[in-house]
Amino acid sequence: MKLSIRHTISVCALAVAMGAPLIAAPALAQNPPPGPAAAAPAGAPMAKRLESVTVSGTKREESVQEVPIAITAITETALAQTFRNDILAVSDMSAGVALGQMAGFRAVSGGIRGTGQNGILVTQDSSVAILVDEFGLNNVQAQFVELFDVERVEVYRGPQGTLFGKNATGGAISIITKRPEMNEFTGDIEFQIGMFDSNNGKIGKGKVAVNVPVVEDKLAIRMTAIYDYDDGYYSNTKDASGWPNNVPFYGLFGLSPSQLPPELFALPGTSGRAAGGRANGTEVFAGKFKVLFTPTDNYEAYLIVEMLRDNSESVVSENDSPAIGAIDPDGGPQSMLMPLLGFDGRDVNQPGKWVSAIDNQCLDNNTKGLCIPSGHDVKVMGYNLQQTLKLEDVDFKLITAYREQKEILPSTYPGEPFNSLFDASRNLEREQIQVELRAATHFDGPFNFVAGATYQEDNVDMRAFSTVGLSGLLPKTDDYYGRPINGNPFLDDRGFINLDLSYLTDPATGGASQDRTTYAVYFDGSYDVTDRLRFTAGVRWTLDEKSFFRRANAGGLCNQYTPFEHMSTDVNGACRDIRSNVISRGGLEPVDIDPRVLPLPDEQYGLVVNTKDNWDRITWRAVVDYKVTDEAMVYASYATGFISGGYTETCSSPTTCIPFQPEKNWNAELGLKARWLDNSLQTNISVFYTQYSDLIRSQVVPYTDVAGNTTQETINVNAGKSRNIGVEAEINWQPTDALHIDLSAAYMDHKYKQFLLDRNGDGLYTGYTLANGWFINEDLRHLKVPYSPKWKIGGSITYDIDLADSGHLALNTTGNYQSTAETSVFNSLNTQMESRFLWDFSATWEDRDSRYRVTAFVKNILNEYKRIGANSVAGLWNMTIYGRPRTYGLEVAYHF
Repeated sequence: MKLSIRHTISVCALAVAMGAPLIAAPALAQNPPPGPAAAAPAGAPMAKRLESVTVSGTKREESVQEVPIAITAITETALAQTFRNDILAVSDMSAGVALGQMAGFRAVSGGIRGTGQNGILVTQDSSVAILVDEFGLNNVQAQFVELFDVERVEVYRGPQGTLFGKNATGGAISIITKRPEMNEFTGDIEFQIGMFDSNNGKIGKGKVAVNVPVVEDKLAIRMTAIYDYDDGYYSNTKDASGWPNNVPFYGLFGLSPSQLPPELFALPGTSGRAAGGRANGTEVFAGKFKVLFTPTDNYEAYLIVEMLRDNSESVVSENDSPAIGAIDPDGGPQSMLMPLLGFDGRDVNQPGKWVSAIDNQCLDNNTKGLCIPSGHDVKVMGYNLQQTLKLEDVDFKLITAYREQKEILPSTYPGEPFNSLFDASRNLEREQIQVELRAATHFDGPFNFVAGATYQEDNVDMRAFSTVGLSGLLPKTDDYYGRPINGNPFLDDRGFINLDLSYLTDPATGGASQDRTTYAVYFDGSYDVTDRLRFTAGVRWTLDEKSFFRRANAGGLCNQYTPFEHMSTDVNGACRDIRSNVISRGGLEPVDIDPRVLPLPDEQYGLVVNTKDNWDRITWRAVVDYKVTDEAMVYASYATGFISGGYTETCSSPTTCIPFQPEKNWNAELGLKARWLDNSLQTNISVFYTQYSDLIRSQVVPYTDVAGNTTQETINVNAGKSRNIGVEAEINWQPTDALHIDLSAAYMDHKYKQFLLDRNGDGLYTGYTLANGWFINEDLRHLKVPYSPKWKIGGSITYDIDLADSGHLALNTTGNYQSTAETSVFNSLNTQMESRFLWDFSATWEDRDSRYRVTAFVKNILNEYKRIGANSVAGLWNMTIYGRPRTYGLEVAYHF
């Protein structure tokens, strides 16, 4: 199915033409002719009006039906019916949203309307702005927030560069939590128990919220907390398929696995046998303390203090590498290194569903540094003070917020039982400051506006410790060790394969830091031309400044700890250490690792870069909307957005540690928002055309470091242009008091207009082949744009049964279909988010006074086994993660 701009306009015109006659009916019903009203037949079900939902993402409080933007407002009740507490709960509840989880991390991948990224880089900006109580979270790791005590979630689709600022090219997700209530002492206690069908893993959750009035009409406090626990739905039972008995790579050198040295197997965890048990467990505790102070009728102060402790297990990855000989129809790689070393991918080795391997490497012995079994350690503290002063014609709001996040994230990426093919711990501290002052008018006349200024800081300091056992399994020559060649150069004097086992036991180190300061001013105003016609326009100026400090890679000067085999001579005759960045070069053992300190001086690194740059950008929007009737509005809008320029955390040379430029987009949209049948039926339709330019894409390119090591690096570049044409529809229908139906559908046709992977067009890598199999400057526009499923269709039906004095029973079923979507820029084999249909069901009993509630639920009834995240690692292996299996549970709640 292909849509042109002409077709797009025709579709919207048809929607308006079809909708207008239907909308006219409720207008007559609301204003009936004089005379007695006709009585409804006895026993006939009466239509119930849909509730009006107020949103605040436009910096004003408005009914969602009055805002000329494609918005999904997710209520507390709808969110509770997902029975999960992370941001992924939002993905299936809004048209055009395709979110997933990154393999190996509790981090968000994907985006809105074909945007999204698949990288964990701490310097990478997201394409979707996520805010919690108006505090912005820029990075995908921070965006994997715990959802609890939520009043509503607002999903804004399309670029929101004016209202939300930078990094909102796909849209914005605004999470609003419950405020304290004056003069009411209330509380909620909720428990959930459940089980994963895949491995009988247990689920246990507890939530509590207490609202305490302190001073009548003046001061109230709300305290909330959640404990979220599960055993994990993965089984840690995947044995290596070929290792150590079948290693095709050794055959290329005339070697046999029987010649592997015994000291390799003396190391723990090298047998290729799984450790057993469950994996991917969750353990999160989070809380909020809120104070609302209203000393006068026109002033309030609202303080939110948040904390989070995440001690979940290391997040699982599955080895989904293509099998040896696999053919990529897009022309990509036909095999990867991991299967060549005896660790076959999914196509050859099928150990079962939701089965992987978490290795048990713990090099430091006291969980301070690189220790996979210790799991993740995330600590968050946040403070958000919002002050509002309401005058006769204008409201002023001042937001002053601070948030710090500390992480220790040990992960094993390949999903194989071997210590370690690639293990790493990424440890960071991030501090954010946000100050915003704005004014919102409410004049009696036709003109009103919002104007404001913001100041933000986002400072991050990250260091990594990693062991790359893949390198330790590659045969070395006698010359590498400075020995005379005796027969086969890859065998030592004993007849065993020459292996450098220091890659398995001596962690490499590196780090990146970035200090960011952002200034912005904005103005957004509307003018009522007539009672039905309104014009809105807004503009925002943003200045983004970034300072970047990078220390990485081997190639530093030799020191007293450098063994002979790691010495190399550069072109100037100086001794260079090919492993200068490992901890032993500082005279340290793994037990000496401090996760908060990079243990080596700058001279031990082959790359030290300290640089800075800035970008300023004007974004704007213009909207005209017209009320066809009191309950129906059509609108046309044009809006722009941008992702800030920046630096790539993983750059490895001075020529590639230069900044990439901002990614930009514009969006033209036509929409219809309407209610009819006496406000019992709501239909919102949007048709859009979006164009992206200077797309930010990651590429893996070869380079040679100062020590002469030929390897590869991942960098971000501005790669080209794309265009996206789509239609979105959301329908909410309350035909009777007992029945509520929600339906949504989204279609996207997202294609590249230009896709060339050259470093800013300077020809730096011309003639090179990327590690993923493509050539620099090869036209790649035939590839599919990541996170752009053509179809996304969802529905929910709730039926409420009145049990008289025994309360009522609500039955709910939901279904969500999403077609195949790429996650990899190069559409690598076995990295697709496969088409899936998720079907859930729940039954909830509530007493007559709404004090007690009991819910039984089952999710993913069909037990769909589909990827939700994947990453193709530079021709070495694919790491993927699959969504949750069939899950059963019981939830009990008490309100007082």
